[in-house]
Amino acid sequence: EGGTMNAAARFVKMVTFWELLKGLAITQRYLMKPKVTELYPDVRPVLPYRTKGRLHVEIETCISCRICEKACPEGCIKVYPPSKEDFKTDKRPQQFYLNQEHCLHCGLCVDPCPTGSIHHSQEFELVVHDYRDLLFDKETLPYNLDQKRFRWNFLENVAVKK
Repeated sequence: EGGTMNAAARFVKMVTFWELLKGLAITQRYLMKPKVTELYPDVRPVLPYRTKGRLHVEIETCISCRICEKACPEGCIKVYPPSKEDFKTDKRPQQFYLNQEHCLHCGLCVDPCPTGSIHHSQEFELVVHDYRDLLFDKETLPYNLDQKRFRWNFLENVAVKK
């Protein structure tokens, strides 16, 4: 008898379209909520502070320590330090190559940098027609001094309320 009652209840649910009514109720709830439409190309989104976009490098403060090169899991960075004689007076790299085509935006190259020369910007539109537009050398490295950057475990990141 318990199986018959269960079958009868299933039949009633099937005839009355119970699942369909539940689905329509959920749809009705979402129809009444305000719309969330972003006007992306016209209105730029406000990104979170720690957004990891395009890598920017300040070659003037780089000391050719190659920590970023060793930390990168994809091998996107290649640093060629100057000769030993030049290194005594000028620690800037002789050549610096950055391949953003394979960059994972993981930040593993940014965190260990002792001078903060390499950092992520909030520039997120990285689509190009030719992959060579994502290959950079010392002269074409993207760097933006106006871009505020985040470095882990640094007190300057904390906003102070006055």
